[in-house]
Amino acid sequence: MTFGWYIVCDEVAVEHAIGELMFGCNLLSFSVTDEEVERAKRELKATLVSGSGSTQESCNQVGKEVLVYGRGLPAAEMMLRIEAVDAEEVKRVSYKYLNDQEISVTGLGPLHGIPELYIMRQATQMVRY
Repeated sequence: MTFGWYIVCDEVAVEHAIGELMFGCNLLSFSVTDEEVERAKRELKATLVSGSGSTQESCNQVGKEVLVYGRGLPAAEMMLRIEAVDAEEVKRVSYKYLNDQEISVTGLGPLHGIPELYIMRQATQMVRY
């Protein structure tokens, strides 16, 4: 499974930006709301429906589906699969794959404020009292 993000920020904001991203990633495992999931599902469906329509994009999409599902998926089946996702499922999957897991980091540019890797690794788990 691959999951990632990138940020572009000023060199003095690197530590704060990484902290915010790690905190947001941790929240996926514990506090996703139904409203957030519904919004994300609407945006994903809109993205899938409003593709550029090019043959290259269509081939890329079919290739991804074949790699993941072993066959091409009709649009109706993809919409049903998206609708089946709820907040509890997002929390379950993100806890399994994101909570207290190893990470990799790549940086480019002035990174004077970047935390050390072991500190970022510790940030992959929530400390609750």
